[in-house]
Amino acid sequence: MGNGKDQGYLADIAMALHEAMPDTLLAIGPQAAEVFADYCHVKPGCALTQLATGDWLEQVSTAGRFDFIFIAGVLEYLPKRDAGILLASLRDVHAMQLYALVPIGKAWLNHASFWEYNELIGFGMERVNIYAKNGLPLALLKFDLRTYKTTPEWFNSKYWARPELWDKY
Repeated sequence: MGNGKDQGYLADIAMALHEAMPDTLLAIGPQAAEVFADYCHVKPGCALTQLATGDWLEQVSTAGRFDFIFIAGVLEYLPKRDAGILLASLRDVHAMQLYALVPIGKAWLNHASFWEYNELIGFGMERVNIYAKNGLPLALLKFDLRTYKTTPEWFNSKYWARPELWDKY
């Protein structure tokens, strides 16, 4: 697991922000906005929206599109179905880049849903890092629309189509 610190993910998010230099940010969760504090000082023109509490699905449905979204402390407190709908909505409609901090496994107390790493990979997310919080695994995952499902080289007309023959039939 990562560096073992409860907030070791802050360095990974800071690095991602530095690389992406997003203009619009969405923080979802009670403490999610803390990851953007330093970045907003460095890039004062950025627009930060925070959804700290409430009906996450309702709030997100009217939120618009963002360059960078970070969600933490939310998915594990929603019923699994609702959490999956929220994650898919963020990925498909609202985010160019989506980062999620999610507790992994069933050993966590007082959670409404429990997540396994492979379930999150099933949402098209990639692992950034795994940390330990109170001895339990906490995963930082990302979805980046710019790099997800790039067109492979073999999916090219020179390998399969022979377009020079199309008007001969």
